[in-house]
Amino acid sequence: MDDSAAPDVGSKAPAFTARLAAPDGTVSEVSLSSLCEESVVLLVFQPTDFELETFAERAALGEYDWFSADDRVRVVGVNRARPTTNREFIDYLDVTYPFCSDRDLSIAKAYGVTYRAFGVAPRARRACFFVDHDGVVRYRWVGDRESRGRSRPQAWDLYDAVLDVLGKRDPETFGLA
Repeated sequence: MDDSAAPDVGSKAPAFTARLAAPDGTVSEVSLSSLCEESVVLLVFQPTDFELETFAERAALGEYDWFSADDRVRVVGVNRARPTTNREFIDYLDVTYPFCSDRDLSIAKAYGVTYRAFGVAPRARRACFFVDHDGVVRYRWVGDRESRGRSRPQAWDLYDAVLDVLGKRDPETFGLA
């Protein structure tokens, strides 16, 4: 499957409601619209129920943490794991962002990032979508499941999309200006 089913940049992001496991241990029901009310959202799709093959794959989850440093951006992982598993995984790998549970892959399907492993088992491809306050996709990246190396979005392209929406923050002057 190619990523032609994924929403285009400039189009409305598919709405969803899901259980969200947060790093503080809480689990709540959230919708994309409620997430967008609070901040812009970076949705990070994970391909499996944390059956991550290597330590490098596990460490890659932390690559999105630096977007969380700006409180105007909310990073939200999306995977098939149950909320309890997500809470344990967040603790185990010290991930700083929450995860939505997409048990039936309905969110992944809506975003056009599903495929069948070995032609049988449904999975979500590695992908990320940056969604602004109005629910519009401002950046999209869908991984190539055929590549042998770990594919990932170009961080600078994603960073540019974030800056395009939010602008640069004023530099901290520590009260000296």
